[in-house]
Amino acid sequence: MSRRGIHPLLMGLDKPAQQDEKSSTKTPNRETAETSGLESAQRKRFLRSEEEEADQQG
Repeated sequence: MSRRGIHPLLMGLDKPAQQDEKSSTKTPNRETAETSGLESAQRKRFLRSEEEEADQQG
């Protein structure tokens, strides 16, 4: 696709350049992961089973 017709703001030129991509990733720890409320039913079952396993072990 040609960039000629795209407005500079739509290309993201108004945003500052990212310093380091590794530091900008926001992956929460598994223990402190919070649910967003948009998880699928399968994901909810998985999280519930993980919680139950953790309760049984400790």
